[in-house]
Amino acid sequence: MKRNIIIFTTIGIIFLLLAFSFNHTFARSYHHTFTKTTDLSKENIEGLFVNDDFYSKEITKTYGEKTEQSRNVKGYDYFELKKGIELAVNETGEITRFIITDSNIETIKGIKISDKREEVIKAYGKNHYFRSEQGANIIGYVDKKRNTSIEFWFYNAIVEFYKLDNKSMK
Repeated sequence: MKRNIIIFTTIGIIFLLLAFSFNHTFARSYHHTFTKTTDLSKENIEGLFVNDDFYSKEITKTYGEKTEQSRNVKGYDYFELKKGIELAVNETGEITRFIITDSNIETIKGIKISDKREEVIKAYGKNHYFRSEQGANIIGYVDKKRNTSIEFWFYNAIVEFYKLDNKSMK
């Protein structure tokens, strides 16, 4: 009996160590669960917020009517709002993601394309997660109250693009 407890405890410790050493490859939802919250309530892209109505008169007036999708993704319609700003819209018309590649568009805390990792952490703080995907190193921040996140994708140690998302995005 005592021997079984020791064996199971040892296996459990090994499993936990392996899990924490590979956590950078886990899905976004894993990181959203375990990362401390950061206030992202003011994050917007040119005055547009996650969960805004994409088909509102204000957006159509500013950017024109968007009918041609920029990519084909099941469950979401993607549109290029303008060069350097792509967004995803769910079936009810809510904006669920912004993808920013325009180096002139800053986050609310002044981060933009080509900034360094240290600048991102200085601006947003230490309550972040780290993961890897598609050859990029990613630092993300989660606002649990608003179910939003922002991820900075780094190639060659600089921000290549960033995403502002609703939690529903995979």
